[in-house]
Amino acid sequence: MNMEGRKISGSMNWGVWMLEALERHDPDPLRYYLTAVMPESRDSDWSWQGYVDRNNNELVANWGNLANRVLNMIQRYFGGVVPEPGDLTERDEALLAAVNEGFTTVGDFYEACKFRAALQETLRISTLVNQYLEETSPWTTAKTDLGTAGRALYIALQAMSGLKVLFSPVLPFTSEALHQMLGEEGQLFGNPVVQEYAESTRTHVALTYDASPAVGEWRRIDIPAGRQLPKPSPLFKKLDPALVEEELGRLGQRP
Repeated sequence: MNMEGRKISGSMNWGVWMLEALERHDPDPLRYYLTAVMPESRDSDWSWQGYVDRNNNELVANWGNLANRVLNMIQRYFGGVVPEPGDLTERDEALLAAVNEGFTTVGDFYEACKFRAALQETLRISTLVNQYLEETSPWTTAKTDLGTAGRALYIALQAMSGLKVLFSPVLPFTSEALHQMLGEEGQLFGNPVVQEYAESTRTHVALTYDASPAVGEWRRIDIPAGRQLPKPSPLFKKLDPALVEEELGRLGQRP
């Protein structure tokens, strides 16, 4: 991976120092951009403009906006209670089927270590849910037919429950936040654990994983109608384009 069109170089202080970057940025957008541009089969380039663009145009405008709109409309029109859907339409069933199929297609990409393709396919499914929401426009039907609006929001919420898991390998922190906003119990992932191991001639420290607290499964879990949801908060924040100049100014300046 190159950096702004140049080879990354530790001696020339030309690179992204992630521990320092995490002091300025949330982890999931960094993970998202790194996954989206990683050099899987050929050289690639880290660009701070690309980071800002993907955060604002994909994380915020697509996935984050979907979650924010659906959860806030359920709060506004139903007091935060997951609405009863009634009879589902063919379009409703087709959308949920597309999300369910994603666990096979996205899972296959991960199995093949095609992380960029896995992320792209997950974003495509998120776009399908956004399109469904635009076509059903519950913000309009709620004025005259609350039941129809409730069904659309119920279906979008179930789709989000699946997307939360599909995005989780790349976006673990925001997926966990959404897991809680959907009123689910437990935590999606286990806990990283740093342990010291003693051998006959030396000791060493290792990062391990305790899976015992994890409740996450590689499938979509239905969110039941009638559940009271907590008040939501945005998953992502829009980045100021001025951030690009700030980060470019740090290149080569690290002592």
